[in-house]
Amino acid sequence: MKEIVFYGDDAFFYDFPDKVDIYYAKPTIEPEKDINAVIDSALQNPINSPKIEDIITPESMISVCFDDISVPLPPMKSDVRAVAAQHVISILRGIGVKEENINFICATGLHRKCKPKELKHILGKKIYRKYKAQIINHDAEDKSNLITLATSSKGYKIEINRMAAQSDLIIYLNISFTPLNGGWKSIIVGLGSYNTIIPHHSPEMLKKGTFMDPESSQLHKIIWEMGDLIKEKLNLFTIEMVINNNFYRGIYEKMYRPLKSKIQKPPLWRRMLFSIFRAFPKSVKAYVRKNLKAGYQLIDVFAGDIEDAHKKSMELMNRQLNVEISQQYDILIYGVPNLTPYNVGSEMNPLLLHTLVSGYLFNMHQGDSPLKEDGTLIILNPAYEKFDTTQHPSYRDFYYDILSNKPDIFNLKQIEHEYLHNEEYISKYKNEYAYHPVHAPIVYYWGIRGLLNIGNVIVAGAKNKNVLDIFGFEYAKDLDDALGKAQSKYQKECSIAYFCIPPLFVAKLETK
Repeated sequence: MKEIVFYGDDAFFYDFPDKVDIYYAKPTIEPEKDINAVIDSALQNPINSPKIEDIITPESMISVCFDDISVPLPPMKSDVRAVAAQHVISILRGIGVKEENINFICATGLHRKCKPKELKHILGKKIYRKYKAQIINHDAEDKSNLITLATSSKGYKIEINRMAAQSDLIIYLNISFTPLNGGWKSIIVGLGSYNTIIPHHSPEMLKKGTFMDPESSQLHKIIWEMGDLIKEKLNLFTIEMVINNNFYRGIYEKMYRPLKSKIQKPPLWRRMLFSIFRAFPKSVKAYVRKNLKAGYQLIDVFAGDIEDAHKKSMELMNRQLNVEISQQYDILIYGVPNLTPYNVGSEMNPLLLHTLVSGYLFNMHQGDSPLKEDGTLIILNPAYEKFDTTQHPSYRDFYYDILSNKPDIFNLKQIEHEYLHNEEYISKYKNEYAYHPVHAPIVYYWGIRGLLNIGNVIVAGAKNKNVLDIFGFEYAKDLDDALGKAQSKYQKECSIAYFCIPPLFVAKLETK
């Protein structure tokens, strides 16, 4: 069966053997036709919470916080947070809250600061123009704007943005995109410091349960324990907006929509479009990817109590994302586009390829993994060895200076602390658009479950074998070669599946 396969900034059709099971994302849940009406209804009927109007006074200090550009992926064509922000401002004006008492905080955690055009996209042009001076990026290194709210019984310090914590009300605009997002993670990670983030972003914790399954994940367990310690110390009203998986809406749908039928070849017009696209130079394809906007649409809004609203979001997200898998497989195949939460508008680098494959893709399941223990993962990506030194300066150095020496992932604490206190990196994080220096080892930690559980990773079409050597990946010239090498490792007939993404989906093994 011919099906689309993504390959970095490119894509092509591949004729999969009949023995390969192919899985797709679920059909798109129909969006809300009247976005304003559904947001207004959620705000006027909050879950286990008073309405905003009943919480504050005209003198109240308000912090409107929101996820950064990494959520959703890619960014939406029309960001629903901009619509929700308008509703919030309308309510605040109706109460008579002074405009100078309203601040907007982009909850970046240890990510890079959002650029003005990105903040304008998230909040909308109208709000951006009016409140420009009051829109800030959270700075995890600004010690004067951090406050410790509690310390857990295990000694975990819960330290978050002071401006938000000391507000009379935090209103959080959240996009629920995957089970990893939303709830207390928005506060603990998005507004947190290194001291608050590292306890649940360490390899010791990340290896325990997939982070797309909050029920099994140690990461989620610690975050929720932290949230429980501070919920009485914050006045918090959450607005969780759940979006569908309509990645391809518009021209992308016409070009890329999976075939999902037993036909010999895609229609002629579609093959011609691909032929034209594939003839473009790499720089043009990279430009298209860096400026890509997805067609995600709003399917519901849950507002009010952070925990109860998130439960409702999770139920709807699971209905959109969870795909039942018939069995565990010896071999899984992914086409891997150059898209991660950490390279929006930027280059794909080797460290990000590692975290995408061994971290995100391997963890994109609930319950048991769709890949058998020590199974083979085949990915298609050029695996270029290049870095954006504006956004990822510490990534580059971590890759060449540390990972090239094949370190023990559980023995990097000293390196982590050296990066944490590197003044050059810190300056680029605070004053430019670089990721926090310690984000480099954290991104490496993010792939711990893949490192421990995948038997081997074969990269079909890899262009740089040094990348493969550093991460212990195997080379294959193309998908035919990769399938041959993978199957040769088994003395019996092996089971093979291709997970056709995007759109992303969460695999869930069928219960018997």
